Amino acid sequence: MGPTAAAHAAAIDTVAHSARVRHCAPDETSGLIDAIYDAGFDAQRWPAVCARIAQRIGAQHVNLTMLPPESTFSLAEWDGIDASFAHSYAQHYGGFDPIVPQARRWAAGTLVTDTMIHPQGSLERSAFVQEWVRPQRFYTVAFANVLREGDMAAVLGALRHEKRFYSEDELDALRDLLPHLRNALRVQRHTARTLAAYDKSADAPTDALDALAHGVLIVDADAHIVFANRAATAQLARANGLRTEHAALSAGTAAATQQLRALIARAAGRDARGRTGGAMLIARQRPDEPLQALVSPLGAHRRADYCAQAERAGTAMLIVIDPQSSRRGVETRLVALFGLTPAEARVACEVGKGLNPKDVAEALQVLPSTVRTHLHHVFAKTTTRRQAELMRLIAQLAIARGD
Repeated sequence: MGPTAAAHAAAIDTVAHSARVRHCAPDETSGLIDAIYDAGFDAQRWPAVCARIAQRIGAQHVNLTMLPPESTFSLAEWDGIDASFAHSYAQHYGGFDPIVPQARRWAAGTLVTDTMIHPQGSLERSAFVQEWVRPQRFYTVAFANVLREGDMAAVLGALRHEKRFYSEDELDALRDLLPHLRNALRVQRHTARTLAAYDKSADAPTDALDALAHGVLIVDADAHIVFANRAATAQLARANGLRTEHAALSAGTAAATQQLRALIARAAGRDARGRTGGAMLIARQRPDEPLQALVSPLGAHRRADYCAQAERAGTAMLIVIDPQSSRRGVETRLVALFGLTPAEARVACEVGKGLNPKDVAEALQVLPSTVRTHLHHVFAKTTTRRQAELMRLIAQLAIARGD
């Protein structure tokens, strides 16, 4: 069923999500921003995100660490740092490091390279560089404070072997990513705290699933429902697009039902070519938007053991997204996470539906100039730049129920 609360917390607090990578083109920035926000809801995606950041800025290793500001900074699990060097850093050389120990105390968004700290000549002659940095073939480094919030700080380190310093274009590319990384980590912390609270209950798995705004169903190869969370039960009760027919999951039309059941059968392992997932839109009566159904294989070792009926081999999981109901509660989260005013949050949610400022003004019965002012504040506070980015953020914040 995805990462547990413990996995989320461990992924946040564990040092060194990183990768050794090749260079990549700057035009991948938009996709990289999408991946950053996806990682905010799935901590297992951070290593791939770090790899893409390294590609974007021409680094060999990128590490992202989250830890209390005053705790000991360990390099023990950093990619690119040999264990013996990590040990000598902890025992001796860390006291001479001009960057790493200080980075978590900088203001969020601060980006520094080794050449900014000391003139390169004097730094090059130091014992720290000669005895610890150069033996590992590091030529230059860049460090940034991504997040400094409450009892936690997040630091990103980019290590380069290639004998050239970071260019201004590469540093600007990294600066542009920092607000998105900060927002994703904030959302991840919030999600982890929520799941950790559910973990204290004997009914934690079902309670956590019931807290989701999206419908979650576990079905067998014949589309018989094994488990449905609260949102899915409500969707089935409305029988608008998704319903049950002869105890099996069905869609609004015969053709859509056939497509849905074929996806389920393949995900559950009935297809000899192997188990694969899929997706489809399930049309509903107007004016309701179509449901978005994501179908994924669910292995026998992950059959939701908390459900007594889930004993059948070969099951599939469906995540059913209702674009309308999943927006509920987003306004509250925008206020809590980004400091938006209630009026700004309302404008953000309307824009998140794809409306232009004129339509938003009509919907909220305010002047277009008022909408533009609120939208300017929304972009600044959420560090988004375009409507498409804001729409993605709204969709991601809609993962949990608002009631």
